[in-house]
Amino acid sequence: MLTRRVFVISAIVAGLLSGTVPSTADSPYDSGVKSFGQRNYQQALTFFSNAESAGKRDANTYYYKALCYQQLKEYTRARDLFTYVRTNFPDSDAAVLCEQALVRFNYKAVTPAPAASAASPGAGNQVQETVVPFTRYPTGSHIFVKVLVNGQPVTMMLDTGASITTFPQSVLTKAGVKVQAVRNALRVTGVGGETSASVGRVMIQFGEITQSVACCIQDDAVGGAAPETPLLGQTFLSAFNYRINYNANTIQLSRIRPDAVKKPKRGVAAYSRDQNVVPFTREGNLMLVVVKVNGRECEMIFDTGAANVNFSDKTLAALGVNVPINSRRQLSSGVGGNREGYGFSLDEVQMGSVVKNHVRASMASYSTIPKPLLGFSFLEGTDFIVDNESSVLRFWP
Repeated sequence: MLTRRVFVISAIVAGLLSGTVPSTADSPYDSGVKSFGQRNYQQALTFFSNAESAGKRDANTYYYKALCYQQLKEYTRARDLFTYVRTNFPDSDAAVLCEQALVRFNYKAVTPAPAASAASPGAGNQVQETVVPFTRYPTGSHIFVKVLVNGQPVTMMLDTGASITTFPQSVLTKAGVKVQAVRNALRVTGVGGETSASVGRVMIQFGEITQSVACCIQDDAVGGAAPETPLLGQTFLSAFNYRINYNANTIQLSRIRPDAVKKPKRGVAAYSRDQNVVPFTREGNLMLVVVKVNGRECEMIFDTGAANVNFSDKTLAALGVNVPINSRRQLSSGVGGNREGYGFSLDEVQMGSVVKNHVRASMASYSTIPKPLLGFSFLEGTDFIVDNESSVLRFWP
């Protein structure tokens, strides 16, 4: 699903990338989440202990205490609390995250992490890598992960085609997540058209990795104006290298060096002799790859949030592909609502060494997407790394 920012959002998000998490509450738990996001783990631990003493003895409080102990290298206490949450709150989202942490501990005594080197300041105080499972609908397209947003559990769709991490306001309200907006009454564009939005900032806990993220909050008071599921987009993903394995249903996330995080810009993709390595360029935050559709080369947006290879009527006509007579009418859903269109099959789609035949595709009439979307119907069954440091995709044959 494409969430393309208008110019004014781009400027605001650029300013947010180095900011701190806004806070509109001062309860011990909320103060603990804020301190944790600022990497003041000892202070955060005190706040969470105060919250526990005040009666907040839930899965999220104990999970955050475990994370604090882990960051302070008190690994036995961390492991005991991860186990406590998994045992006593088995149906909670935090229990899923604790299970992931315990897999990392491998149920054995752990050794202290190596000290931070001079070349990597702060590395010893920050988790650099995590592996989490993801789930999919029975139809098997979108990637759903459980995360904590400002300390509250939220299920999000991992969407490489979303230039900014996006939340429907109703989801934040239901989860009890408070976000202070820094700009209101903006417009964002997607497959379905435009919708109003505001811009803010949240702290996202993904597995054992925490990241402060600029986000877009969509007004979904009108039905169909925004997706029902939050999108974990490029304002989060661009800070990492990540491996998506559609066979194992796992995501491995690795934090990239701070000096490697550069402002996305349009450029010429590097050439690679290895057919399993596919270079990509950036247009704003969007990842662009060169793809052959029925033997014709075109530039597409690499989009794990799209169920199919998706075209607007204009981009399909520019490629010289006609909608087959036997195509079926359907709705394409995304940011901005729904668009009528058609579903059909492409004879062949190729990117690097990956070649797929009879690939599901769709066309949305009057859609404003600037380029076609390379979605799940092509990526299904693949195992690849998005290397943001080298601007390439690495596929396993």
